[in-house]
Amino acid sequence: MSKISPIAAAQDSYTILIVDDEDDILDLLRYNLERLGMKTITARNGVEALDIVETKALDLIVLDIMMPRMNGLDVCRHIRKYSRLKAVPILFLSARSEEEDHIQGLDVGADSYLSKTFGIDVIVSQIKALLRGTQRIIPGASILSIHDLDIDRDRYWVFQKNGEERTQINFTRREFDLLYFLANSPGVVFTRRNLIKRVWGMKVEVGKRTVDVHVSKLNKKLGKYQGTDYIQSVKGVGYRFLERK
Repeated sequence: MSKISPIAAAQDSYTILIVDDEDDILDLLRYNLERLGMKTITARNGVEALDIVETKALDLIVLDIMMPRMNGLDVCRHIRKYSRLKAVPILFLSARSEEEDHIQGLDVGADSYLSKTFGIDVIVSQIKALLRGTQRIIPGASILSIHDLDIDRDRYWVFQKNGEERTQINFTRREFDLLYFLANSPGVVFTRRNLIKRVWGMKVEVGKRTVDVHVSKLNKKLGKYQGTDYIQSVKGVGYRFLERK
């Protein structure tokens, strides 16, 4: 990793958990994030990381995959079981760079995935972009009711109604953002590039396949509405949310 170029302005004070068994990566990330005014907590294995998330308020987690005692994929799965951490971004930072590794990371609940071959300036920019995403306000009411769904963007809650019963469905923060964005414009078709720009932000390094994975996971969790997927694929173009009748 190369050293980051000087940064003029300090960022808001965020608390970042960095989990990696390589001391040089821990030190390099900690140094550059603290230069931006962020607070950092470090862990050298998955078990230590889980002890920290149980007691600390965190704004973002940087997570290695190949670690002793518990790998990063299992750590991510455990973290996503905590309701208070559903909206905390998770960035996988791994020596593994194959596409299937990337998809596997997203499948277990990560928001983004970078190879360790990227320079530290790219990694820090990705972290900053993910943090900005947690504060992004998508236009529309706080609670969006459409079809049998109540989507509360302030609390990151989604409830599905069945008569008098309401069942809560849990999503990762990025899944929720994508769902809320599409549901705000039912019937409107968005390209994958447009969705990346509007939901992830252009400075977040994700591929078009990332959108496909997230849509697939959303439809799997939501099930069908009157026999139809909530999010529909428009061949050769992108995706749209099921129109109101």
